[in-house]
Amino acid sequence: MLTVATAAWAEPPAKLAGLYEIRQMEMGGGLELRPDGRFRYALEYGAASEEGEGDWTVEGSTVLLTSNPKPQTPNFVLVKDEPAPDGQLSVTLEPPGFGWTGRMDLVATVAGQDRPVGLEASSDGDVDTGGATVTSIRPVVPIYGFLGDPIPLKPGGHRLVLRFTPNDLGKAVFDREPLAIEDGKLLMRRYETVITFRRVEP
Repeated sequence: MLTVATAAWAEPPAKLAGLYEIRQMEMGGGLELRPDGRFRYALEYGAASEEGEGDWTVEGSTVLLTSNPKPQTPNFVLVKDEPAPDGQLSVTLEPPGFGWTGRMDLVATVAGQDRPVGLEASSDGDVDTGGATVTSIRPVVPIYGFLGDPIPLKPGGHRLVLRFTPNDLGKAVFDREPLAIEDGKLLMRRYETVITFRRVEP
């Protein structure tokens, strides 16, 4: 009985199926919740442009989106690691990079610290480590915020050249992404804002 009840609870309620659109300033897109439990999604917001598809379910007052098939996130490949004086770190991207000029944000692990720290590579690639021993770095993709796989670093200085591989950049990766059901609208928190999807009446 418990198994049957759980399976029934996961079925998308037919009353929520339909088309939803975004009607917010500087934002466009929509969401389609199909009766068969599949969804399609699209968003245009500033420099961010993404789409997605997958499965949707409902738990309580929340719609959950899960990408299917799961997109392959962007990554960085280490092209070159040249020695540099101890304590020095430089990180540059092989052209064409990711179409972003200026500084590059990094998430790094540092010897003697339990939590990752944020670092910044200048337009020339120079990274101010503050004298810390960096043991790995993960570059961040502008706007999307994706992190590549960790790139481990041996003790000593490094001049790194990386290659950006976009893979499925622009495909949203959802893993039970929650959308609150509120007064007939669906609310998603994304890109540090709340996106409101309103039903399109037939």
